[in-house]
Amino acid sequence: MKIRLCYSSLRVETEQDLLQDLSDILVTARSFNAEQQICGVLYYAQGAFFQCLEGEKNAVEALFEKIKMDPRHKQVHQFQNIEIEKISFKQWSMKYVKFETKIGHFFKDLGFQKFEPMHLNTQNIQDFVDILLKTASAEPPPKATTGYQNRGYQNFF
Repeated sequence: MKIRLCYSSLRVETEQDLLQDLSDILVTARSFNAEQQICGVLYYAQGAFFQCLEGEKNAVEALFEKIKMDPRHKQVHQFQNIEIEKISFKQWSMKYVKFETKIGHFFKDLGFQKFEPMHLNTQNIQDFVDILLKTASAEPPPKATTGYQNRGYQNFF
């Protein structure tokens, strides 16, 4: 049985660079999820994370148990799992969506001044997931094999 598991959490503020944290999370997630046939999306804004995971129930739930233990976040709120017939994020082992104006407007329409995913509910979480699905993924640009322009760290967030 395939499920969709969504959760929100708050970032633990540390001296670690946010961009490095996001990069580390995505590198680990993309590798692990590809092996486990788990797909999903990650969104971060204004100190809060929202992640949606899709795949076989046992694999997704086992991964979520590990995610809950990650010290980079706190106040993990799991939304109700839903059984799905098909995977929506099948193109991505972990899609990353950078800060997006449409999402800001979505939360303002719900009555919030900022991104507060913990306040999503069964009526509006699907609408939010649909926005994430339709929004372009923030991917690193292809690196040139030579030349000065593409050396070193590439900020794709």
